[in-house]
Amino acid sequence: MPRSKKERPEKEKTARPLDVGQIVKRLRLEKGLSGAELCRRGMGIDPKTLVALEKGRIRNPSMITLEAFAKGFGMTVSDLFRQAEFDQRDYFSLGSQKGLYKIDLPSQGIQLISFTPLREELFCGKMILEGQKWFDEKLLGGDEAGAFFMMILIGQFEGEVEGRKVALKEGDNLYFYGGMRFHLANALQRNSTLLLVAVPSCLRAKGAFRRQEPSRS
Repeated sequence: MPRSKKERPEKEKTARPLDVGQIVKRLRLEKGLSGAELCRRGMGIDPKTLVALEKGRIRNPSMITLEAFAKGFGMTVSDLFRQAEFDQRDYFSLGSQKGLYKIDLPSQGIQLISFTPLREELFCGKMILEGQKWFDEKLLGGDEAGAFFMMILIGQFEGEVEGRKVALKEGDNLYFYGGMRFHLANALQRNSTLLLVAVPSCLRAKGAFRRQEPSRS
């Protein structure tokens, strides 16, 4: 079979700076605190400082200010930062079967739907392969790859892993270590889908990443 050149996503941008103002506002509303009450609990926080922080006019509050807000919420500064990290998809996300990001490789008949943020450490998502299409180790990083787990969700796959023939139907799974030569093809005329977990991410090859729009499908 001819091997077309693989589309590679561009390098992913680094995580956004933590938005402390937004987490202060969220925590205040969740705890049912007025601005005046939070300022009182924070040992005299200036209400103007609270308004400026929540509206984003203060992007880098001082440690004294952070300690005052943390005291107002009854937590430590590290707890406050941890809450801010959880507000970013790069650190914490709640998703669905629609996934967070969709990556299309039309020349190969492949669509990747990531359930996790696009990070170098891990890829967990679905691969949808068009009928009679195939993929091999080059798609998943070749010799730079780590470990993989695949489970067939819909359809059937056939192929070889290091010369050993495999035939996978719905519910079957396959684990193998990176660097192995393999070839898997969709045995059907219609789309087949598998769950793919790759550690590190199968998109890690050559440091290539590109943040995609959230999947709407």
